[in-house]
Order: sequence, then structure tokens, then C-alpha cells
Amino acid sequence: MSEIMHKVTEQAGVSIHREIPAKRSSKDFDVSLMSTETRESFIRVCRDGGAAPEDYRHVFESVLGRNVVDEILK
Repeated sequence: MSEIMHKVTEQAGVSIHREIPAKRSSKDFDVSLMSTETRESFIRVCRDGGAAPEDYRHVFESVLGRNVVDEILK
């Protein structure tokens, strides 16, 4: 989610400015590029259970991006 689109919506005398994540390419979802650590964290979070907070953070960082997670957890 490194790309951000700036979208402006015009309404009766008001302009609404929004920054939204740009569409991600299919390469961003290629699981063959996923590290072993990320794959193992996904398995602990989604299937096996017993996931630690670090596993959840790792999964969220892989989906949302590290900068977004860091910004949320400030």
C-alpha cells in the first residue's frame, strides 16, 4: 500500500479531499513470494491458534504495510 491516490469530490460549494490506497497489483498477492516467517505467522493466526501478538503484527504488516501498522500503534 505504498501508493496513495488523492481523490477530490466536488459538492455544492465544498471540495472533499481524501487520500486512499491505490489498487494493488496481483504481484502483491503472490504467495510464492511470501517469506517462511510470514507464512508461519499466518498459519498460527488463522489455523493452528496459539499466535503471539508478534504473529498478529506480522500478519497485519504483510497485509496493510509496516508504515500503516506503525502509524496505528503510535
